[in-house]
Amino acid sequence: MKHIIILITSIWLLAGCEDLLEMEPKNSLTYGNSMTEKELEASVRGAQAIIRTYMMMHYNNGSNYVNGSYADEVEYTLSLRRNLDPQVIPGGDWGQQYNVISVANRTIYLAKHSDLDQDRKNLYLGQGYFLKAFIYYDLLKEWGECVLIKDEVEPEPVAKSPWTEIADYAIEVAQEAVDALPDFSEIKDSKGQFARYKSTPCKGAANALLAHLCAWKAGGKYFAREDQRDYDERELWLRAERACSWVIDSSIYQLASSPEEVCTEVMVGGSKESIFESVYKDQWVEMGGMWEALKFNPAKDYENWPINNLAMPSDNEWNAFNIKTTTVQEMFPDGDLRKDAYFYKFEEMAHPDSVEITHGFAYPYKWRYGYYKDDGWGKYWRNINQNKIWWRLADIILLRAECRARLGGEYVAGAIEDLNTIRRRANAKLYSSSEYGGDLRYAIFKEREKELLMEGYRYYDVIRNGYVRMELEEGFRKASDQDFIDGCFFNAIGSGAFSKNTLMRQNSYWLRYM
Repeated sequence: MKHIIILITSIWLLAGCEDLLEMEPKNSLTYGNSMTEKELEASVRGAQAIIRTYMMMHYNNGSNYVNGSYADEVEYTLSLRRNLDPQVIPGGDWGQQYNVISVANRTIYLAKHSDLDQDRKNLYLGQGYFLKAFIYYDLLKEWGECVLIKDEVEPEPVAKSPWTEIADYAIEVAQEAVDALPDFSEIKDSKGQFARYKSTPCKGAANALLAHLCAWKAGGKYFAREDQRDYDERELWLRAERACSWVIDSSIYQLASSPEEVCTEVMVGGSKESIFESVYKDQWVEMGGMWEALKFNPAKDYENWPINNLAMPSDNEWNAFNIKTTTVQEMFPDGDLRKDAYFYKFEEMAHPDSVEITHGFAYPYKWRYGYYKDDGWGKYWRNINQNKIWWRLADIILLRAECRARLGGEYVAGAIEDLNTIRRRANAKLYSSSEYGGDLRYAIFKEREKELLMEGYRYYDVIRNGYVRMELEEGFRKASDQDFIDGCFFNAIGSGAFSKNTLMRQNSYWLRYM
Protein backbone atom coordinates (compact mmCIF):
# COMPACT_ATOMS: atom_id res chain seq x y z
CA MET A 1 0.00 0.00 0.00
CA LYS A 2 1.25 3.41 -0.90
CA HIS A 3 2.66 5.48 1.93
CA ILE A 4 0.97 8.83 2.38
CA ILE A 5 3.01 11.22 4.46
CA ILE A 6 1.95 14.62 5.72
CA LEU A 7 4.38 17.29 4.53
CA ILE A 8 5.27 19.37 7.55
CA THR A 9 7.10 22.65 7.13
CA SER A 10 8.79 24.85 9.67
CA ILE A 11 5.39 25.74 11.08
CA TRP A 12 5.62 22.47 13.10
CA LEU A 13 7.83 24.30 15.52
CA LEU A 14 5.06 26.72 16.45
CA ALA A 15 1.65 25.37 15.63
CA GLY A 16 1.84 21.83 14.23
CA CYS A 17 0.09 20.57 11.11
CA GLU A 18 -3.50 20.15 9.95
CA ASP A 19 -5.60 17.96 12.22
CA LEU A 20 -4.60 14.54 11.02
CA LEU A 21 -7.90 13.01 12.02
CA GLU A 22 -9.75 14.95 9.34
CA MET A 23 -8.39 12.12 7.17
CA GLU A 24 -7.92 14.47 4.25
CA PRO A 25 -4.24 15.42 3.94
CA LYS A 26 -4.00 18.60 1.88
CA ASN A 27 -0.28 18.33 1.18
CA SER A 28 1.20 14.87 0.68
CA LEU A 29 4.32 13.43 -0.82
CA THR A 30 5.90 10.05 -1.19
CA TYR A 31 9.52 10.58 -0.25
CA GLY A 32 12.51 8.83 -1.69
CA ASN A 33 15.99 8.91 -0.24
CA SER A 34 16.72 12.62 -0.76
CA MET A 35 16.49 13.60 2.90
CA THR A 36 19.67 14.79 4.58
CA GLU A 37 20.61 13.91 8.15
CA LYS A 38 20.08 17.50 9.27
CA GLU A 39 16.53 17.35 7.93
CA LEU A 40 15.90 14.09 9.77
CA GLU A 41 17.26 15.70 12.92
CA ALA A 42 14.94 18.66 12.37
CA SER A 43 12.02 16.27 12.01
CA VAL A 44 12.71 14.78 15.44
CA ARG A 45 13.10 18.22 16.97
CA GLY A 46 9.85 19.29 15.35
CA ALA A 47 8.03 16.46 17.12
CA GLN A 48 9.67 17.41 20.41
CA ALA A 49 8.54 21.01 19.91
CA ILE A 50 4.95 19.89 19.41
CA ILE A 51 5.17 17.81 22.60
CA ARG A 52 6.35 20.86 24.52
CA THR A 53 3.44 22.98 23.34
CA TYR A 54 0.69 20.35 23.48
CA MET A 55 1.73 19.49 27.03
CA MET A 56 0.95 23.02 28.10
CA MET A 57 -2.39 22.97 26.29
CA HIS A 58 -3.17 19.55 27.74
CA TYR A 59 -2.38 20.37 31.37
CA ASN A 60 -4.56 23.47 31.11
CA ASN A 61 -7.47 21.93 29.22
CA GLY A 62 -8.01 18.30 30.08
CA SER A 63 -5.33 16.07 31.57
CA ASN A 64 -6.84 13.37 33.78
CA TYR A 65 -4.11 13.66 36.41
CA VAL A 66 -6.36 16.09 38.31
CA ASN A 67 -8.80 13.26 39.08
CA GLY A 68 -6.36 11.63 41.47
CA SER A 69 -4.01 14.39 42.57
CA TYR A 70 -3.50 14.10 46.32
CA ALA A 71 -5.29 16.92 48.13
CA ASP A 72 -7.47 17.65 51.14
CA GLU A 73 -9.23 20.60 49.55
CA VAL A 74 -9.81 21.13 45.85
CA GLU A 75 -11.00 24.03 43.70
CA TYR A 76 -14.76 23.72 43.10
CA THR A 77 -14.82 22.92 39.38
CA LEU A 78 -12.08 20.33 39.81
CA SER A 79 -14.03 18.84 42.70
CA LEU A 80 -16.98 18.30 40.37
CA ARG A 81 -14.74 16.63 37.83
CA ARG A 82 -13.11 14.42 40.48
CA ASN A 83 -16.60 13.19 41.40
CA LEU A 84 -17.69 12.33 37.84
CA ASP A 85 -20.28 15.09 38.06
CA PRO A 86 -21.76 15.48 34.54
CA GLN A 87 -21.82 19.24 35.02
CA VAL A 88 -18.13 19.00 34.13
CA ILE A 89 -17.52 16.60 31.24
CA PRO A 90 -13.76 16.21 30.84
CA GLY A 91 -12.59 16.68 27.32
CA GLY A 92 -9.77 17.82 25.16
CA ASP A 93 -8.46 17.84 21.64
CA TRP A 94 -6.05 15.10 20.64
CA GLY A 95 -4.99 16.76 17.40
CA GLN A 96 -1.52 17.68 18.66
CA GLN A 97 -0.87 14.08 19.73
CA TYR A 98 -1.69 12.90 16.23
CA ASN A 99 0.50 15.63 14.78
CA VAL A 100 3.42 14.08 16.67
CA ILE A 101 2.50 10.63 15.33
CA SER A 102 2.45 12.12 11.83
CA VAL A 103 5.93 13.58 12.27
CA ALA A 104 7.19 10.34 13.82
CA ASN A 105 5.87 8.31 10.88
CA ARG A 106 7.51 10.72 8.48
CA THR A 107 10.82 10.40 10.35
CA ILE A 108 10.64 6.59 10.32
CA TYR A 109 9.83 6.43 6.61
CA LEU A 110 12.57 8.84 5.62
CA ALA A 111 15.17 7.17 7.86
CA LYS A 112 14.39 3.78 6.30
CA HIS A 113 14.91 5.22 2.82
CA SER A 114 17.94 7.36 3.63
CA ASP A 115 21.51 6.77 2.51
CA LEU A 116 22.85 7.01 6.08
CA ASP A 117 25.03 4.27 7.51
CA GLN A 118 23.14 1.76 9.65
CA ASP A 119 24.05 3.23 13.04
CA ARG A 120 22.81 6.71 12.10
CA LYS A 121 19.76 5.24 10.40
CA ASN A 122 18.94 3.25 13.55
CA LEU A 123 19.21 6.42 15.67
CA TYR A 124 16.50 8.23 13.71
CA LEU A 125 14.39 5.12 13.34
CA GLY A 126 14.56 4.57 17.09
CA GLN A 127 13.68 8.17 17.86
CA GLY A 128 10.70 8.01 15.53
CA TYR A 129 9.53 4.76 17.14
CA PHE A 130 9.96 6.22 20.62
CA LEU A 131 7.99 9.38 19.87
CA LYS A 132 5.13 7.40 18.36
CA ALA A 133 4.92 4.95 21.28
CA PHE A 134 5.24 7.83 23.75
CA ILE A 135 2.22 9.57 22.27
CA TYR A 136 0.15 6.40 22.16
CA TYR A 137 0.88 5.91 25.87
CA ASP A 138 -0.43 9.42 26.48
CA LEU A 139 -3.55 8.73 24.40
CA LEU A 140 -4.14 5.50 26.34
CA LYS A 141 -4.05 7.32 29.67
CA GLU A 142 -6.17 10.27 28.59
CA TRP A 143 -8.71 8.81 26.14
CA GLY A 144 -8.44 5.03 26.31
CA GLU A 145 -9.97 4.07 22.97
CA CYS A 146 -8.63 6.15 20.09
CA VAL A 147 -7.76 5.97 16.40
CA LEU A 148 -4.88 3.64 15.60
CA ILE A 149 -2.64 5.00 12.86
CA LYS A 150 0.30 2.76 12.11
CA ASP A 151 2.52 3.61 9.15
CA GLU A 152 0.04 5.34 6.90
CA VAL A 153 -2.59 8.05 6.90
CA GLU A 154 -5.64 6.95 4.96
CA PRO A 155 -7.78 9.65 3.26
CA GLU A 156 -10.98 8.03 4.51
CA PRO A 157 -12.77 7.71 7.86
CA VAL A 158 -11.16 5.53 10.52
CA ALA A 159 -12.98 4.14 13.56
CA LYS A 160 -11.54 4.01 17.08
CA SER A 161 -9.77 0.84 18.19
CA PRO A 162 -10.13 -0.82 21.60
CA TRP A 163 -7.52 0.49 24.00
CA THR A 164 -6.02 -2.99 24.30
CA GLU A 165 -5.17 -2.96 20.58
CA ILE A 166 -3.64 0.50 20.93
CA ALA A 167 -1.54 -0.83 23.82
CA ASP A 168 -0.40 -3.85 21.81
CA TYR A 169 0.77 -1.66 18.97
CA ALA A 170 2.46 0.85 21.30
CA ILE A 171 4.30 -1.97 23.07
CA GLU A 172 5.47 -3.33 19.72
CA VAL A 173 6.73 0.10 18.64
CA ALA A 174 8.36 0.80 22.01
CA GLN A 175 10.26 -2.48 21.68
CA GLU A 176 11.48 -1.36 18.25
CA ALA A 177 12.73 1.83 19.88
CA VAL A 178 14.56 -0.18 22.57
CA ASP A 179 16.19 -2.34 19.91
CA ALA A 180 17.26 0.57 17.69
CA LEU A 181 18.37 3.28 20.13
CA PRO A 182 21.80 3.63 21.78
CA ASP A 183 22.40 4.74 25.36
CA PHE A 184 22.09 8.47 26.00
CA SER A 185 25.86 8.81 26.50
CA GLU A 186 26.49 7.42 23.00
CA ILE A 187 24.15 9.70 21.06
CA LYS A 188 25.68 12.34 18.81
CA ASP A 189 23.91 14.89 16.64
CA SER A 190 24.51 15.51 12.94
CA LYS A 191 27.51 17.71 13.83
CA GLY A 192 29.14 14.96 15.88
CA GLN A 193 28.35 16.61 19.23
CA PHE A 194 27.08 14.53 22.14
CA ALA A 195 23.44 14.96 23.14
CA ARG A 196 22.98 17.71 25.75
CA TYR A 197 19.37 17.35 26.82
CA LYS A 198 17.43 14.41 28.20
CA SER A 199 14.62 15.24 25.82
CA THR A 200 16.68 13.12 23.39
CA PRO A 201 15.09 9.66 23.04
CA CYS A 202 17.55 6.93 24.06
CA LYS A 203 17.53 3.27 25.09
CA GLY A 204 16.91 4.04 28.76
CA ALA A 205 13.91 6.24 28.00
CA ALA A 206 12.56 3.61 25.61
CA ASN A 207 12.82 0.91 28.29
CA ALA A 208 11.05 3.16 30.82
CA LEU A 209 8.28 3.71 28.27
CA LEU A 210 8.05 0.00 27.47
CA ALA A 211 7.77 -0.82 31.18
CA HIS A 212 4.93 1.64 31.72
CA LEU A 213 3.08 0.45 28.62
CA CYS A 214 3.28 -3.21 29.65
CA ALA A 215 2.21 -2.37 33.20
CA TRP A 216 -0.73 -0.30 31.93
CA LYS A 217 -2.10 -3.14 29.81
CA ALA A 218 -1.45 -5.75 32.50
CA GLY A 219 -3.10 -3.73 35.25
CA GLY A 220 -5.98 -2.56 33.06
CA LYS A 221 -7.49 -5.94 32.26
CA TYR A 222 -10.45 -5.25 34.57
CA PHE A 223 -11.64 -2.30 32.43
CA ALA A 224 -10.97 -3.91 29.04
CA ARG A 225 -13.90 -5.01 26.91
CA GLU A 226 -14.85 -8.58 27.75
CA ASP A 227 -13.90 -9.75 24.25
CA GLN A 228 -10.46 -8.11 24.68
CA ARG A 229 -9.39 -9.82 27.93
CA ASP A 230 -7.81 -12.92 26.44
CA TYR A 231 -4.22 -12.06 27.28
CA ASP A 232 -1.64 -13.16 29.82
CA GLU A 233 -1.05 -10.28 32.21
CA ARG A 234 1.69 -12.19 34.01
CA GLU A 235 3.80 -12.17 30.85
CA LEU A 236 3.30 -8.42 30.65
CA TRP A 237 4.38 -7.96 34.27
CA LEU A 238 7.49 -10.03 33.53
CA ARG A 239 8.23 -7.92 30.49
CA ALA A 240 7.73 -4.70 32.46
CA GLU A 241 10.01 -6.00 35.21
CA ARG A 242 12.75 -6.76 32.70
CA ALA A 243 12.48 -3.31 31.11
CA CYS A 244 12.68 -1.66 34.54
CA SER A 245 15.68 -3.82 35.41
CA TRP A 246 17.51 -2.70 32.28
CA VAL A 247 17.15 0.93 33.36
CA ILE A 248 18.08 0.25 36.99
CA ASP A 249 20.96 -2.14 36.32
CA SER A 250 22.49 -0.12 33.47
CA SER A 251 24.34 2.15 35.95
CA ILE A 252 23.55 5.03 33.58
CA TYR A 253 21.00 6.48 36.00
CA GLN A 254 21.60 7.17 39.67
CA LEU A 255 19.37 8.21 42.53
CA ALA A 256 20.04 11.66 43.92
CA SER A 257 21.56 11.56 47.39
CA SER A 258 18.57 13.02 49.25
CA PRO A 259 15.00 14.30 48.83
CA GLU A 260 16.40 17.83 49.03
CA GLU A 261 18.56 17.09 45.99
CA VAL A 262 15.48 15.72 44.21
CA CYS A 263 13.95 19.19 44.58
CA THR A 264 17.03 21.29 43.85
CA GLU A 265 18.50 19.20 41.01
CA VAL A 266 16.37 16.32 39.73
CA MET A 267 13.16 18.33 39.31
CA VAL A 268 15.13 21.10 37.61
CA GLY A 269 16.42 18.89 34.79
CA GLY A 270 19.47 17.14 33.44
CA SER A 271 20.27 15.11 36.57
CA LYS A 272 21.53 11.54 36.68
CA GLU A 273 18.20 10.46 38.19
CA SER A 274 16.23 11.87 35.27
CA ILE A 275 15.45 9.46 32.43
CA PHE A 276 13.34 11.52 30.04
CA GLU A 277 12.21 15.13 30.14
CA SER A 278 11.00 18.07 28.03
CA VAL A 279 13.04 21.27 28.12
CA TYR A 280 11.47 24.47 29.43
CA LYS A 281 14.19 25.84 31.72
CA ASP A 282 15.56 29.13 30.39
CA GLN A 283 13.57 28.61 27.18
CA TRP A 284 10.62 30.90 27.85
CA VAL A 285 11.72 33.57 25.37
CA GLU A 286 11.88 30.89 22.69
CA MET A 287 8.46 29.52 23.71
CA GLY A 288 6.83 32.91 23.26
CA GLY A 289 4.53 35.04 25.36
CA MET A 290 1.34 33.07 24.69
CA TRP A 291 2.78 30.07 26.56
CA GLU A 292 4.43 31.81 29.48
CA ALA A 293 1.61 31.49 32.01
CA LEU A 294 0.35 28.02 31.05
CA LYS A 295 0.94 24.93 33.18
CA PHE A 296 3.22 22.21 31.80
CA ASN A 297 3.18 20.09 34.96
CA PRO A 298 1.13 20.09 38.20
CA ALA A 299 3.41 22.59 39.97
CA LYS A 300 1.16 25.63 39.60
CA ASP A 301 -1.83 23.67 40.93
CA TYR A 302 -0.01 23.21 44.24
CA GLU A 303 2.45 26.09 44.57
CA ASN A 304 2.19 29.84 44.85
CA TRP A 305 4.13 31.49 47.67
CA PRO A 306 7.10 31.13 48.29
CA ILE A 307 8.15 30.15 44.75
CA ASN A 308 6.12 33.19 43.73
CA ASN A 309 7.91 35.75 45.84
CA LEU A 310 5.45 38.41 44.69
CA ALA A 311 2.59 36.62 46.48
CA MET A 312 1.70 36.52 50.17
CA PRO A 313 1.72 33.45 52.45
CA SER A 314 -2.05 33.77 52.88
CA ASP A 315 -2.59 33.42 49.14
CA ASN A 316 -2.30 29.63 49.39
CA GLU A 317 -6.07 29.34 49.92
CA TRP A 318 -6.48 30.09 46.19
CA ASN A 319 -4.45 27.05 45.07
CA ALA A 320 -6.23 24.41 42.98
CA PHE A 321 -5.04 21.74 45.44
CA ASN A 322 -4.26 22.15 49.14
CA ILE A 323 -2.81 19.63 51.58
CA LYS A 324 -3.29 20.05 55.32
CA THR A 325 -0.30 20.14 57.65
CA THR A 326 -1.87 17.32 59.67
CA THR A 327 -1.99 15.18 56.51
CA VAL A 328 1.69 15.84 55.79
CA GLN A 329 2.63 14.88 59.36
CA GLU A 330 0.76 11.61 58.99
CA MET A 331 2.16 10.89 55.54
CA PHE A 332 5.77 11.65 56.48
CA PRO A 333 6.47 10.68 60.11
CA ASP A 334 9.36 12.30 61.95
CA GLY A 335 12.64 11.36 60.31
CA ASP A 336 11.31 11.11 56.76
CA LEU A 337 13.35 13.74 54.93
CA ARG A 338 10.71 14.26 52.26
CA LYS A 339 8.55 16.25 54.66
CA ASP A 340 11.04 19.10 54.95
CA ALA A 341 12.20 18.83 51.32
CA TYR A 342 8.77 18.79 49.68
CA PHE A 343 7.23 21.44 51.97
CA TYR A 344 8.56 24.89 52.82
CA LYS A 345 9.66 25.37 56.46
CA PHE A 346 7.15 22.75 57.48
CA GLU A 347 7.50 22.91 61.26
CA GLU A 348 7.29 26.68 61.31
CA MET A 349 4.25 26.77 59.05
CA ALA A 350 2.55 23.94 60.96
CA HIS A 351 2.85 25.76 64.28
CA PRO A 352 -0.57 26.64 65.79
CA ASP A 353 0.40 30.32 65.85
CA SER A 354 0.59 30.28 62.02
CA VAL A 355 -2.93 28.97 61.36
CA GLU A 356 -4.41 32.41 60.77
CA ILE A 357 -2.04 32.84 57.82
CA THR A 358 -1.68 29.26 56.60
CA HIS A 359 -5.34 28.24 57.02
CA GLY A 360 -3.93 24.95 58.26
CA PHE A 361 -2.34 24.10 54.91
CA ALA A 362 1.25 23.14 54.15
CA TYR A 363 3.30 24.98 51.52
CA PRO A 364 4.44 22.63 48.72
CA TYR A 365 8.01 23.40 47.69
CA LYS A 366 8.97 20.58 45.35
CA TRP A 367 9.59 23.03 42.51
CA ARG A 368 11.95 25.76 43.66
CA TYR A 369 12.69 28.06 40.75
CA GLY A 370 10.29 30.55 39.21
CA TYR A 371 10.29 32.39 35.92
CA TYR A 372 9.51 36.10 36.21
CA LYS A 373 8.90 38.68 33.55
CA ASP A 374 9.15 42.46 33.68
CA ASP A 375 7.10 43.99 30.85
CA GLY A 376 7.86 47.58 31.76
CA TRP A 377 4.62 47.92 33.71
CA GLY A 378 5.68 45.59 36.47
CA LYS A 379 7.22 42.27 37.40
CA TYR A 380 5.15 39.11 37.22
CA TRP A 381 5.59 35.47 38.24
CA ARG A 382 4.84 33.62 35.03
CA ASN A 383 5.91 30.01 35.43
CA ILE A 384 8.22 27.33 36.76
CA ASN A 385 11.72 27.70 35.34
CA GLN A 386 12.43 23.99 35.33
CA ASN A 387 12.04 21.10 32.91
CA LYS A 388 9.13 18.68 32.73
CA ILE A 389 10.42 15.39 34.15
CA TRP A 390 8.51 12.52 32.60
CA TRP A 391 10.29 9.65 34.35
CA ARG A 392 12.98 9.53 36.99
CA LEU A 393 14.77 6.53 38.42
CA ALA A 394 12.75 6.49 41.67
CA ASP A 395 9.59 5.99 39.59
CA ILE A 396 11.12 3.05 37.73
CA ILE A 397 12.46 1.43 40.92
CA LEU A 398 9.00 1.57 42.49
CA LEU A 399 7.35 0.38 39.27
CA ARG A 400 9.67 -2.64 39.33
CA ALA A 401 8.70 -3.20 42.96
CA GLU A 402 5.05 -3.27 41.87
CA CYS A 403 5.81 -5.70 39.04
CA ARG A 404 7.65 -7.99 41.44
CA ALA A 405 4.89 -7.84 44.05
CA ARG A 406 2.37 -8.86 41.42
CA LEU A 407 4.59 -11.70 40.20
CA GLY A 408 4.94 -13.00 43.76
CA GLY A 409 6.98 -16.02 44.82
CA GLU A 410 10.69 -15.57 44.26
CA TYR A 411 10.16 -11.94 43.21
CA VAL A 412 8.80 -10.76 46.57
CA ALA A 413 12.19 -10.26 48.22
CA GLY A 414 13.27 -8.07 45.31
CA ALA A 415 10.06 -6.03 45.57
CA ILE A 416 10.77 -5.32 49.23
CA GLU A 417 14.36 -4.36 48.46
CA ASP A 418 13.23 -1.93 45.75
CA LEU A 419 10.74 -0.39 48.18
CA ASN A 420 13.42 -0.06 50.83
CA THR A 421 15.86 1.52 48.34
CA ILE A 422 13.54 4.52 48.08
CA ARG A 423 12.82 4.57 51.81
CA ARG A 424 16.52 4.51 52.71
CA ARG A 425 17.17 7.63 50.69
CA ALA A 426 14.32 9.36 52.49
CA ASN A 427 15.48 8.09 55.90
CA ALA A 428 12.04 6.51 56.25
CA LYS A 429 11.25 3.37 58.23
CA LEU A 430 12.03 0.20 56.28
CA TYR A 431 9.25 -2.13 55.23
CA SER A 432 7.51 -4.33 57.76
CA SER A 433 5.05 -7.08 56.89
CA SER A 434 2.66 -5.55 59.43
CA GLU A 435 2.08 -2.54 57.17
CA TYR A 436 -1.31 -2.21 55.48
CA GLY A 437 -2.40 -5.61 56.71
CA GLY A 438 0.53 -7.30 55.00
CA ASP A 439 -0.46 -6.01 51.54
CA LEU A 440 2.94 -5.39 49.93
CA ARG A 441 1.53 -4.07 46.65
CA TYR A 442 -0.56 -1.49 48.49
CA ALA A 443 2.51 -0.48 50.51
CA ILE A 444 4.32 0.10 47.20
CA PHE A 445 1.40 2.14 45.88
CA LYS A 446 1.47 4.30 49.03
CA GLU A 447 5.23 4.74 48.64
CA ARG A 448 4.76 5.96 45.07
CA GLU A 449 2.13 8.33 46.43
CA LYS A 450 4.69 9.77 48.85
CA GLU A 451 7.81 9.75 46.70
CA LEU A 452 6.11 11.10 43.57
CA LEU A 453 3.71 13.37 45.44
CA MET A 454 2.34 16.23 43.30
CA GLU A 455 4.16 15.02 40.15
CA GLY A 456 1.02 13.84 38.36
CA TYR A 457 1.39 10.04 38.62
CA ARG A 458 -1.17 9.16 41.26
CA TYR A 459 -4.37 8.96 39.19
CA TYR A 460 -2.77 6.58 36.70
CA ASP A 461 -1.29 4.53 39.55
CA VAL A 462 -4.78 4.21 41.06
CA ILE A 463 -6.26 3.08 37.74
CA ARG A 464 -3.44 0.63 36.99
CA ASN A 465 -3.77 -0.94 40.44
CA GLY A 466 -7.56 -1.09 40.43
CA TYR A 467 -7.78 0.96 43.65
CA VAL A 468 -10.51 3.20 42.23
CA ARG A 469 -13.07 2.58 44.96
CA MET A 470 -10.45 2.91 47.67
CA GLU A 471 -8.54 5.98 46.55
CA LEU A 472 -10.69 8.24 44.36
CA GLU A 473 -13.64 10.49 45.14
CA GLU A 474 -17.22 9.38 45.76
CA GLY A 475 -18.32 9.57 42.12
CA PHE A 476 -15.70 7.01 41.11
CA ARG A 477 -16.45 4.86 44.15
CA LYS A 478 -20.11 4.62 43.12
CA ALA A 479 -19.32 3.88 39.46
CA SER A 480 -20.12 0.39 38.24
CA ASP A 481 -17.77 -2.11 36.65
CA GLN A 482 -19.54 -1.38 33.35
CA ASP A 483 -18.83 2.33 33.81
CA PHE A 484 -15.14 1.45 34.02
CA ILE A 485 -15.39 -0.50 30.74
CA ASP A 486 -17.41 2.27 29.10
CA GLY A 487 -14.68 4.84 29.75
CA CYS A 488 -15.44 6.86 32.89
CA PHE A 489 -11.69 6.98 33.58
CA PHE A 490 -11.03 8.93 30.39
CA ASN A 491 -11.81 12.14 28.54
CA ALA A 492 -14.70 12.70 26.22
CA ILE A 493 -13.51 13.09 22.62
CA GLY A 494 -13.25 16.66 21.38
CA SER A 495 -15.42 17.85 18.50
CA GLY A 496 -12.46 18.26 16.13
CA ALA A 497 -11.99 14.48 15.94
CA PHE A 498 -15.45 14.11 14.35
CA SER A 499 -14.72 16.46 11.45
CA LYS A 500 -14.94 14.48 8.20
CA ASN A 501 -14.61 11.21 10.13
CA THR A 502 -18.04 9.60 9.98
CA LEU A 503 -16.84 6.49 11.83
CA MET A 504 -15.84 8.40 14.96
CA ARG A 505 -17.90 7.56 18.05
CA GLN A 506 -17.97 9.34 21.39
CA ASN A 507 -16.73 7.82 24.65
CA SER A 508 -19.64 5.58 25.71
CA TYR A 509 -19.76 6.74 29.31
CA TRP A 510 -19.81 10.48 28.60
CA LEU A 511 -22.21 10.13 25.67
CA ARG A 512 -24.96 9.50 28.24
CA TYR A 513 -24.66 13.08 29.45
CA MET A 514 -24.31 14.89 26.14
